[in-house]
Amino acid sequence: MREMGDRQCEICGADISGSPERIVIDGSVLEVCKSCARFGKPEDKWSPVPRKIVPVERSFRVQKPKPRDHFRDFVEVVPDYGNIIKNARESMNLSLEDLALRIKEKASLLRKIEREELVPEDDVRKKLEKELRIKLTEEATEERLKSRGGSKVLTLGDIANIRKR
Repeated sequence: MREMGDRQCEICGADISGSPERIVIDGSVLEVCKSCARFGKPEDKWSPVPRKIVPVERSFRVQKPKPRDHFRDFVEVVPDYGNIIKNARESMNLSLEDLALRIKEKASLLRKIEREELVPEDDVRKKLEKELRIKLTEEATEERLKSRGGSKVLTLGDIANIRKR
């Protein structure tokens, strides 16, 4: 049987005669024999890694952006947009080709827009509005949105520009 004063090295298991060495290995304090003491640092020289101090309260508030209501800002192209564009272009004495050069678009695209075969995309519409000093959009009213789909709910088809091939 072992006596209370006898201790074993926590690394090699050998009996320690006298007082054990206290060392630190990877943050753990061990009692070891003199030959195993070289594997760690003496306990008095070891200092724990300081932890980052997390502030209790932030010095500024992070504001989350409010969700955008896409339906509230919904605008649509005016019904007679082709004639409006054509009349504005002709009043400025511009040919389709001249206007196409000015706004850096193809004349064939403008021709289709004037014939109302195509609804102008937002970027083209904005260029036309700026160059011809006209307004091609109006705010969508609830009555028009309701009459459009036949239902009271606005659908994805009301918003998306669907291109036919």
